This record gives sequence, structure tokens and C-alpha cells, in this order.
Amino acid sequence: MLTWLDKIKWFVILVLVQGVVIGQMETSRIAVPLIYIYYLLKLPSDTGRKQLLFHAFFLGLGVDMFGNTPGLNITASLWLAMVRHQLLRWQTARDASDSFSPGIKTMRVGPFFRYIAPAILLHSFILNFIDAFSLVRMYQVCINSLADTLATIAIVWVVELVRRND
Repeated sequence: MLTWLDKIKWFVILVLVQGVVIGQMETSRIAVPLIYIYYLLKLPSDTGRKQLLFHAFFLGLGVDMFGNTPGLNITASLWLAMVRHQLLRWQTARDASDSFSPGIKTMRVGPFFRYIAPAILLHSFILNFIDAFSLVRMYQVCINSLADTLATIAIVWVVELVRRND
């Protein structure tokens, strides 16, 4: 379980990495890893909806402030927060009262991948769709979303495997 101090540490680190490091890479626009959503994906399963929305809002706000993208990341993060419980419930065979931190250790590889893949795809699609704000470039939105999803899954997987050894 994450303590509140661990949550603050991860929050700050992921927002800074997304804003400072990945924000500079975004100019090439091949695939932009959205590593900051790892924070939302790893919150304990018993996190309430209001608390999850609170975390999502401020996480998106932090990234939006670095990227000068008013509201884009907030909106995508709030959508992810809204569907997170359902995605998590579909992949676990636990009682609703069980509390766990989603990860390879607690869920195993297959269910964890089936949990993060649609969550990241939804987040990146909403982010790219709102950024394009047009149905004319839907093909480009889908390509960018898929590339962002694959890059994000790869980085989340690496972070999860490194943390697994802790």
C-alpha cells in the first residue's frame, strides 16, 4: 500500500518527468509517452470515486501547467478516473471489499496488462481527440493515440518491473 508520503512523492516525480523531460520530446510528435497516468493506475483499488477524481484533476492540472495545454490533460485524466473502477473490476476476481494496489505482483501479468491497455488507450484517445478537436483528422487521431498507447505501455511496464524488484 502507498502511504500518503509515497503518493506525494510519486505525484511530484511523475508530473515533473512528464512536464520537463517528456514535454521537450513532444515536439517530434511520433509517440508521446503519458507516464503521469501511472499514478492513477497504481492508486489502491478501494480509493473512492471522489478521491480518485480529486487526484485526477490535480494530476492533469500539473501536467497542463507544464505543457501550457489548458484543460486537455485534466479532461483525459478525469475520464480515466471515471472508468478505472470498472476496468479494474473486470480484471480481478477479488471481493469488492479487498484492497490492493494494482500491479504485476498483485494481479499477475495478464490481468494487469488487460487493465492498463484499455485505460491508457482511452486516456490517449481522449487527449488526442480533444487536442485535434475535429473529426476531419480522425485517422491521425487514431494513429497518434495508438502510438502514444504503445509508448506509455512500454514505459509503465518497465517502471512496474523495476518496482517489482524493490
